[in-house]
Amino acid sequence: DENTSAFSLIVYCVLASIPALAFIFNKKRLIATLIQVGTIGPFVLPQSISDSEREEQTSMTVRVLMLYFKLASMTKQFLADPSTFELARARSHYTNSLSSEEIAELGRMFRLFFDPDGDGSLTGKEFQSLMNTAGIMLADSEADQLIRAMVKSAESLIEVKDTEDGKMALSTHGFFQWYSDQLGDNDDKKECAQFLFSLFDDDNSGDITVMEFKQQLDKMAIGISQEEANELLQELDLDGNGVLSETEFEELIEHFYPVEFQNRSKD
Repeated sequence: DENTSAFSLIVYCVLASIPALAFIFNKKRLIATLIQVGTIGPFVLPQSISDSEREEQTSMTVRVLMLYFKLASMTKQFLADPSTFELARARSHYTNSLSSEEIAELGRMFRLFFDPDGDGSLTGKEFQSLMNTAGIMLADSEADQLIRAMVKSAESLIEVKDTEDGKMALSTHGFFQWYSDQLGDNDDKKECAQFLFSLFDDDNSGDITVMEFKQQLDKMAIGISQEEANELLQELDLDGNGVLSETEFEELIEHFYPVEFQNRSKD
């Protein structure tokens, strides 16, 4: 009986292993199944998640940097002749130019990077601090005047919001409107890259190191760890010399420049 039981167990194991062995030796099917399983829900491979998150982080970072450039360019125009400076009146509500997904993403960006106190508006003081981060010094009155110009350009379409001291503040919707009014102005990508490169190249060496990259992102409150900064710079460092050249930085801006700026034109 013991011999019969042992024989039966051996036969059972052999028969049970046949499908598994057939599956293993069919390499193409095995690889295809592993790839399929590795892209489903909780079985997503860690590297796939990392790459996806890095792509999203880089895209968000470039969008914020581009907004810094747009705001800095407007500020420089203002400083060239404050007495005559004004922004063109908005002609179309931002909901006609931006999708609901884009509006949601902009709202998240505004809360994270442009509204430090979380009150739903950008004040003159906050704008002054933003421009200081971008290397542009503004007096209190100049920052207030710029905020007032941004609000005035959209006031026919967006409700005006005042601060407690009676000064104007740019609401979240006003920010959306200002952003929408920039659409189609995509001829300045090279200028954008050059301006931002000069911000990151702190020692004017002509290259951006990991330390410079991380320090400037920290100043802009763009949350990124040292490890993430290292990985991102390595990915962008095309010649593998450990630093970013101006050409490599331009390619970063070109690749991740917001699609809505490239695909649409102004009214």
